Amino acid sequence: MKNILIVLSLMMLTLHASQLDTLVSEVNADTATQIKLDTLRENNFFKDLKKSQKLLKDIKHALVVEKQKTQRLKSEFQKNKTIIAKHNKELEKNTGALKNLFAISQQESRDLSSLLQASMTSTKLKNREVFLDEFSTSHAVPSIDELRKLWKLYLQEIVESGKIDTYEAQVVDIQGVQKRLKITRVGLFSAFDANEFIRYDDSLGEFVKIMRQPSGSSSLIADYYTTTNEITPMMIDPTKGVLFHMLKEKATIKDRVNQGGVIGYIILLLGILTLLYAIFKYSKLMNTNIKINKQMQSSDVDGTNPLGRILASFEKHKDKDIDTIESKMDTAILKELPEIQSGLPMMKLVAAVAPLLGLLGTVTGMIETFQSITLFGTGDPKLMAGGISQALMTTVLGLVVAIPILFIYNIVHAKSKKIIEILTQQSSVLVAKQLEMLSVGSDEYRKNI
Repeated sequence: MKNILIVLSLMMLTLHASQLDTLVSEVNADTATQIKLDTLRENNFFKDLKKSQKLLKDIKHALVVEKQKTQRLKSEFQKNKTIIAKHNKELEKNTGALKNLFAISQQESRDLSSLLQASMTSTKLKNREVFLDEFSTSHAVPSIDELRKLWKLYLQEIVESGKIDTYEAQVVDIQGVQKRLKITRVGLFSAFDANEFIRYDDSLGEFVKIMRQPSGSSSLIADYYTTTNEITPMMIDPTKGVLFHMLKEKATIKDRVNQGGVIGYIILLLGILTLLYAIFKYSKLMNTNIKINKQMQSSDVDGTNPLGRILASFEKHKDKDIDTIESKMDTAILKELPEIQSGLPMMKLVAAVAPLLGLLGTVTGMIETFQSITLFGTGDPKLMAGGISQALMTTVLGLVVAIPILFIYNIVHAKSKKIIEILTQQSSVLVAKQLEMLSVGSDEYRKNI
């Protein structure tokens, strides 16, 4: 057993010794490789060091050269600065009063550029502002040709402002669509095409159609294109289109009525109905008056008119005593009065109620205005415009309805009163004649006795 253990121990020692020899060999090999790498790195480093030293030397040399160049340029700069200052003094001495002229000319070119941009002549004469903008921003002394061109542009604008010129230009309609139309420009004030007036929008640089045409414009334009006279009346806008543009803010009668709201519509409805009834009533009274006049000229009794019915009543009761006749005649006249005077109180009532409705609209409009002030304050007057418009327009509508109705009521009332007076007069005549006949009959009877 011992022998076996000894043999195994020897075998393990032998195996372990061989592994250690292998490890030592590997370590020596790695060490040799590392030494070679370190040696290679050192050699490369020394090579790079030489290159860096050479590069540093070159840079230092270039720095010296640049410093010398900088010094030379500084001296040249100072020299040129001195020369420029000398030339500036000479320029200032030579220009003298022309310096102010050049400054004024540049300022005038800026003003003229703004003027031309806002001028409708720019729709035909293009790109005049390019020269003026270059002239006004230039730091060089303007030449004689540039100054001459400046005053020629002034002269051109003056001449064009006195012309009536017809040419084709871009026109933007209300929907924003561009169309090329034949337009006529009247100086710098107005422009129109074959149908309506247009205005120049300097922000667009084109003509645009206005929202609402001035009254009588179509006839003036038609007369201009059709007449053969040398002098033709024409409408112009001295504000160069501002007044035409403001026409859209001018409210029409329809807009005014809409501002009155519901109360305004009620007032107008009452006024229209009353007017129609007044026309009907007056025509009916006129027809009655004509029939009465015919009855007065006729001996036959016509029961289709008030006087004929009164005469019929007289004929029916003329054999009775005078008091009975007067009573029957008064009763006949009273029967005719309702038909003759019907509707007149209602007309008078509408004339009195219309201003009250206007006052009601004024109160409601002011309430709406105060509500807007409560909610939004007084910063924006447009928020209060609706209530104020209603307050004012209802009052106006009430007065507009009431005043004519009062006149119409007086006319119709006078006509009815005239008819009643005729009936009363004729009734009195009949009673008087009957009384006279009774008196004559009594006298004859007394004579016979």
